[in-house]
Amino acid sequence: MNSRLENSISRIAEQARGRYQQILKNSRNGAEMAADRVTGGKKPVKTLFKLGLKLTAVSHRTADKVLKQQAKMFENQIDAFAGNLSAAADATDVQNLLKTQIRMIPENASLLVKDARNALGIVAGAGAEVRDLFKGTVAELRGSKKTAASKTATPRKKTAKKKSSVSKRTAVKSARETPKAA
Repeated sequence: MNSRLENSISRIAEQARGRYQQILKNSRNGAEMAADRVTGGKKPVKTLFKLGLKLTAVSHRTADKVLKQQAKMFENQIDAFAGNLSAAADATDVQNLLKTQIRMIPENASLLVKDARNALGIVAGAGAEVRDLFKGTVAELRGSKKTAASKTATPRKKTAKKKSSVSKRTAVKSARETPKAA
């Protein structure tokens, strides 16, 4: 009976060890899976931090462009006001004064509208760039790397085109301002 009892106890002990090892193995696998998930959680955090840095860069560039545009707008309005005063000083009579001032109103208004459009264009361009950044980030978070790469490439092309058009505008304005100064 001792051997029978020993065999039963040995079998029960072996089953208990097997269950214990299975529980331990499952616990280790669960801990490894949890560790992988925690480690995998770094990727979205990094992606969101990159988005934050890109948004900061866009806002700084946009603020810089808007401030420069506002300075140009202010300078243009000062020049327009000075032009009005100069034309008033050069007027020979009241009729000449009125004709000159009336003639200058549409010119000054169109210059103001053009400057305002340029400022709004800067803001709209920044909005499009932010939209593209968000689209690329959402695509990257969802895991489609091809979409994220194509979205990231698109704003670079757009900003390059905008920079060249801004430089053309600047060149045209500086060409116009040079004769005024002379």
